[in-house]
Amino acid sequence: MIEAYQLDWDQITVESYNENKNEVTMVFNCDITTESKCQDVITYVIGRTVWCCQNFPSQATIVLSFDIRGQGIIMKKSNLFKTKVLDLIDSLDIEAQILIDFLR
Repeated sequence: MIEAYQLDWDQITVESYNENKNEVTMVFNCDITTESKCQDVITYVIGRTVWCCQNFPSQATIVLSFDIRGQGIIMKKSNLFKTKVLDLIDSLDIEAQILIDFLR
């Protein structure tokens, strides 16, 4: 297990929470232009997402929105990044529905 997944992140602040839809939105403005940067971002995002799941109502839908504008990231690379994040989240047996989108 990656250490960041077990950190005590204190209170979490998200960009939005829609109580009617039970939907949390987290926006990440991050650099994913290299493999090592992608791995660092994935570690951070998974850690924050796991903490979010522990601190919001059960069965919340969590939208992870990645602002990658200006990075010239092709669709294939962003889709691979998305798959890696979702695969790791699935392996952690998180009950929340996780959605990922990209701001381009």
